[in-house]
Amino acid sequence: METPRPRPRSRLTDVVIDELTKRLDARQYRPGDKLPSEHALCAEFDVSRTVIREAVASMRLSGRLVSKAGIGVFVTEDREKPIDFVVAPAADPRWALHIMELRAGLEVEACGLAAERRSAADLSGIVEAFDAFNRATRDMEAAVKADYEFHLSIARASNNPHFPALLQAAVRDVMLDLNIKHGGKTPEELEVYETRNVQEHEAILTAIMRRDPGAARAAMARHLGDSIARYRKLLSNPPA
Repeated sequence: METPRPRPRSRLTDVVIDELTKRLDARQYRPGDKLPSEHALCAEFDVSRTVIREAVASMRLSGRLVSKAGIGVFVTEDREKPIDFVVAPAADPRWALHIMELRAGLEVEACGLAAERRSAADLSGIVEAFDAFNRATRDMEAAVKADYEFHLSIARASNNPHFPALLQAAVRDVMLDLNIKHGGKTPEELEVYETRNVQEHEAILTAIMRRDPGAARAAMARHLGDSIARYRKLLSNPPA
């Protein structure tokens, strides 16, 4: 009989984060409530203390939980503002530039780590998002969603829960940025843009498949750098 393969710790961490987030959203745990003890959560989810600690650390980083030394972990009070990356109106190119600069600092390193650490399941998730983007011809809504999922799956493949937590914390802004880039184009311009995007995604995916962190970081830097350069040019040459 074949011995069952152990579940990847990063996936277990995601399961705990997703479930705790659902409970917070449903107000099962209300602002100011103390979370169950680490021991109780380990028993409930049938995971190690490391998994619980990583999940809690990720949710603290996104502003949903707060630790109080010697007391425990609590749901963030309503008056305690969670992470918010909104810096200007969504249609402002300067806002889009700020978001892209944030993403570059985050995603280039995450991509390199994904090439080093990704599992077969991680790679499958990246490929699935890549294929979904390729299928989304002339469907802006589907393309935007698949584009974001591609980047999020890479952040998850870093096997550092803080990378996807930060990207998800900025999800509204990232999605709006992607809408800015996909929208406002003629069908011909959109086709050229999407073709280039597919090629850049393929270069990123290939580097991760080959477990080449240097190539992965370079491919992601080029991919995001194109948008950064475009927004900087737009800001330096405003419309008359």
